[in-house]
Amino acid sequence: MEAMPEKERIQFEMPVSGKWYDLELAHASLRALVEVLGDGSEELAADFGRFDAERDLTGVQRFFLRMANPAYTIEKAGEYWNRFCDFGEWKIERRGKSEAAATLSGVPLVEKLYCRQLGGYLVRMFELVGAKDIQVEHTSCRARGDQVCTWVGSWKE
Repeated sequence: MEAMPEKERIQFEMPVSGKWYDLELAHASLRALVEVLGDGSEELAADFGRFDAERDLTGVQRFFLRMANPAYTIEKAGEYWNRFCDFGEWKIERRGKSEAAATLSGVPLVEKLYCRQLGGYLVRMFELVGAKDIQVEHTSCRARGDQVCTWVGSWKE
């Protein structure tokens, strides 16, 4: 908490049930997490994304999603997004049986660590539904000046 800017720290100390939290608060907490617990390593943001996926996808969801192709899973994740975020839109493009591209647009704030977190989330999501040899590449990123963020994933079933 001490590593966070005062405005975000105050918001964190006074949580409001049933209300969306400011995206800047999420970014500030992720930056503080990486700074304090990760010694500045961006890999901790990806680890946090993997943790989020583990927490978000329950046992029942994992069971049903394992019956489908991982590309179907990522398509459903695009729809699932709005349960947790009131911004952004995912466009999923299947590129064959074992490859898909996921493009996120409409995110109001650009944050490199947030992209790392989302990449970790995607990898863990694929693992949880039984995909193997997963490769996820962040091919375009708004933090690098691109118009949208795109991740291309491939796997073996």
